[in-house]
Amino acid sequence: MLKSTAISDAGLTKQTLYEVEKSAFTRSTYDRALESLDAVNAEIVTLIHRAWGRS
Repeated sequence: MLKSTAISDAGLTKQTLYEVEKSAFTRSTYDRALESLDAVNAEIVTLIHRAWGRS
C-alpha cells in the first residue's frame, strides 16, 4: 500500500478514502492513493477467492 497523505488525512476525520470529499485533495494525490487502495483490495479479494477454491 502506498503511504499517502490522502489516506492519512482521511483517517484523521475517521473516514476512508472512499468516503472523504475528493475536493479535499489535489486530483493527482487522490487518484494515486485511490489506485493503490483499489489494487490492495483487489489482491485481498483474489486471496479470499483462492482460499475458498473459487479462483
